[in-house]
Amino acid sequence: MSNVKRLPYGVSDFEDLRRQGLYYTDKTHFIPRMEEAGNFLFLIRPRRFGKSVFLSMLAAYYDLARQDRFDQLFDGLWIKDHPTAEKGLYQVMHLDFSQATVGMEGSLEKRFDQYCSIKFNSFARTYAHCYGDRFVEKVEQFGTNSCAQLGYICDEAKKLGHQLYLIIDEYDNFTNNVLNEEGEEVYHALTHATGFYREVFKIYKANFQRILFMGVSPVTLDDLTSGFNIALNITAEAPFNMMLGFSETEVCQMIAYYQEAGLIKADTEEMIAEMKPWYDNYCFARASLRTDPKMFNSDMVIYYLRHHVAYGTSPENMLDTNTRTDYKKLKRLVQLDGISAKEKGCIEQIAAEGSIVAELHASFPAERIFDEGNFVSLLYYYGMLTITGTRGGRLILGIPNNNVRKQYYEYLLAEYRPSMQMSLNDLIDTFDDMAFDG
Repeated sequence: MSNVKRLPYGVSDFEDLRRQGLYYTDKTHFIPRMEEAGNFLFLIRPRRFGKSVFLSMLAAYYDLARQDRFDQLFDGLWIKDHPTAEKGLYQVMHLDFSQATVGMEGSLEKRFDQYCSIKFNSFARTYAHCYGDRFVEKVEQFGTNSCAQLGYICDEAKKLGHQLYLIIDEYDNFTNNVLNEEGEEVYHALTHATGFYREVFKIYKANFQRILFMGVSPVTLDDLTSGFNIALNITAEAPFNMMLGFSETEVCQMIAYYQEAGLIKADTEEMIAEMKPWYDNYCFARASLRTDPKMFNSDMVIYYLRHHVAYGTSPENMLDTNTRTDYKKLKRLVQLDGISAKEKGCIEQIAAEGSIVAELHASFPAERIFDEGNFVSLLYYYGMLTITGTRGGRLILGIPNNNVRKQYYEYLLAEYRPSMQMSLNDLIDTFDDMAFDG
């Protein structure tokens, strides 16, 4: 079975995935939609929904430095037979701000500068042949002054007529960690006035022909731009509702592939029935409620199928233990300075009733997280709530599945352990009907 594609568990880079011959759920038909939507785009999705694979796929598609590998990377995918005019047109700058401080020392600014400088030096070496003599040397002479490096690169590209595409994965990871761990005062200093993080973002829109930001909340972008729309927010637009995550059809196709290879023996309907209560039921656009299927968390599906392929049975624990750190963010979130009994009561209501009626706010600054509606909206962006219905002009935001429901329960247990008597199974049984209605 050496020719059978392995499941891409833990692989987040498209080129690595294709080079290793791993299973890939084709999302390339969304490329023309994104081009039509605009040049500056912003999308929020919960963690573990395939953002990194999708962004690295776009980087490979648009990168002029990888056009000699286009056929190899995109063979068998929809876009191979339907390329757009912008294929391979850009010099791509691909940043991942979740890596901005990993393995580095010094102040926040120094660590962020070091990361960006490494990426900008790499960009210079990749596209050196497109520029004049000593381009790499001139970029590197700025040391770790990443703003100066980026300014120089953009100026040279503009002089020579080069097209630049900026892709930022986890654009808010760095600042969200600062907000959670260092506090609002340090966060405010980074993102306002002449804060270094804000200074970097000032350069972006004026110098790149295309920009795509992805993250898990709108808070940082709102603070960095003071409400100025640096990019079109397509988070809740119906054409992109199914762009990340897996539909039931896509999950069934994956199961069928491994059944045909003899690696999965279980019945498809039984597997779907087992996964649905734990991984399914996400909807990100009001207009998609009646038209699109609900979406599965892609990483959780791969975790589940990997267990079937490796051991011939479902995992004993339906939650991947490698995701535990993701869901600690709710606890950190509700412990931020300023949370009141009202917000705690909101969480208690959601846990008790399974849903809440609210307006979805597209953006808000960190200092107003706890304003009416913003806190519930943040829970939606974090994937702790999803769109389950409408009531008049407002949305019904509900707990999507048992995976998330368990996080609410654990929060309540931690807050009120002496008085909590209900077991997790009791809680899940109580809310099953509410969570998957319709």
